[in-house]
Amino acid sequence: MPNPTNGEIAQRLREIRILMEFAGEPFFKFMAYERAAETLENAAPLSADADPTRLTELPGVGKTIAGRIATLARTGTDPYLEELRAKYPATLLELLGVQGVGMKTAQQLFERLGVASLADLERALDEGALAELPRLGPKSIENIRRGVLSYKGRTQRTPLGVAQPVAREVMAYLAARTDARDLTAAGSVRRQEPTVGDVDVVCTSDNAAQVVATFTAWERAEAVLAEGPTKASIWLAGGLQIDLRVLPAHLYGNLLQHFTGSREHNIQFRELAVRKNLRVSENGIVDLSDGRTIVCRTEEEVYATLGMAYIPPEMRLGVGEIEAARDGTLPLVLEAADLKGDFHMHCTWSDGRDTLEEMIAACAARGYAYHSLSDHSWGRGRMGLDPEDLRVQRARVRELGDRHGIRTLCSAEVDIRADGSLDYDDAVLAGLDVVVASVHSAFNQSREAMTARLLRAIENPYVNVIGHPTGRNIETFAGYDFDHDAVFAAAARTGTALEIDGQPSRLDLPSPLARRARSFGVTFTCDSDAHGVGQLDNVAYAVGQARRAWVTAGEVLNARPLEEVLAFVEAKRKRTADVNARADLSV
Repeated sequence: MPNPTNGEIAQRLREIRILMEFAGEPFFKFMAYERAAETLENAAPLSADADPTRLTELPGVGKTIAGRIATLARTGTDPYLEELRAKYPATLLELLGVQGVGMKTAQQLFERLGVASLADLERALDEGALAELPRLGPKSIENIRRGVLSYKGRTQRTPLGVAQPVAREVMAYLAARTDARDLTAAGSVRRQEPTVGDVDVVCTSDNAAQVVATFTAWERAEAVLAEGPTKASIWLAGGLQIDLRVLPAHLYGNLLQHFTGSREHNIQFRELAVRKNLRVSENGIVDLSDGRTIVCRTEEEVYATLGMAYIPPEMRLGVGEIEAARDGTLPLVLEAADLKGDFHMHCTWSDGRDTLEEMIAACAARGYAYHSLSDHSWGRGRMGLDPEDLRVQRARVRELGDRHGIRTLCSAEVDIRADGSLDYDDAVLAGLDVVVASVHSAFNQSREAMTARLLRAIENPYVNVIGHPTGRNIETFAGYDFDHDAVFAAAARTGTALEIDGQPSRLDLPSPLARRARSFGVTFTCDSDAHGVGQLDNVAYAVGQARRAWVTAGEVLNARPLEEVLAFVEAKRKRTADVNARADLSV
């Protein structure tokens, strides 16, 4: 049985937190599990032998919870969790996932009506039994009915690549039909979380009621879940919920800051404010010493009021950014404008949808100085290029020259075979400008075998980039298992870049791992993995993941001038040649 992922361990911590609250445990006790779960989701992946002492170094993780996390990592469960599960039905989690059903309502439903699942709740609604409960009027019951509808459609978290375009669509709709200004996607979309639970949209207006009314009338809304003077929630087919908040323009900085950070970031931010005798909210910063309210037009003003540098939204995860912003050590992270090229894309020579010429023109139109076409090697079957096909494609690239003022590099995405050998031999690889090597098969190898496989590829003098290094798929596959630290150390030592792949289904290297890789001095690439002109924008998702990992422009190969890229490639080849020459002399 594979070891549970950080996300799975976090899910079990949240189950403990919910059941503890249901059992009436003190607030500070059960919320400690919520904070630990959020921290764990943004930490480097744990191994089965995770050290509880080291775990206490994570923000919000104390000795007791560290022990539970270590047990969960090793066994997949924990005695305390099993004790709670024995006491309360697991289906209570369904009940508490319904919008409109708070903890007190859930406790009443369970104790007085025996409602312990979504099915029980639907039956009680149909029978009118909820009217028997105190403090549940017709409006509250209708809200619960809507919440059931939303829950049934929300079968899983929504990938960022689906949620972000929806956020843009609803903002364009509001911009065209209302006086809404400062329309921004906040929350997990703005933090570039790989998946989101819902979409938060904030804006400013002098006519909030009209903006809210227009929002709830959107033709894509399957149901209106809540509606008030300055906020509303709608539900879209498929289960994606969109929440809107509207405030006056002078509060925009407070509003955006309040609705962007993760729970852990916001907790730490509020705790810092309390130590400074301040209280923060979307409505301003109250100075408790004199009752004065400080309103901020920009987020920079909000952070400056608390004596901090501005923290980019992608970094607001509660993993040390508050301290770094206070002591001046927060790095200046990569911007999309820093990128000068893209190393990973495909055209019709393999499985792309647009021609070589169309991809070149589109990359030039983006203002890139260079890019490389990295079509698949022949291990990918009919979609791949055999060595002769690659030779012909390379000749065509050379023939096109620096068209449109952009340099097209000869490249390939070469399969890393199960034993770590490559799909092309070194003689073929030597004729390429850039080589991206990726694992596309045999994902179920042992940790030891996969580590050796990646290390062998990294040691190859012609491999410049390891593509989508964990092989994960956001919705279906957590990624193959390997010794991350060993691979990161080898990549840094050999001068092999690790890719942050911008395909929304990948977003690989995951940001917690990319941040870990930084500590080894790894060089990264941020690539689109585009299979057509329309996917070149995927590089923005790669940049978002890099920013979450605190990656700077200096650490990204395709943020460097062409001559430095070519020097990077040549340095690895020369280093290997020098090592081989010394070995020959010693014989």
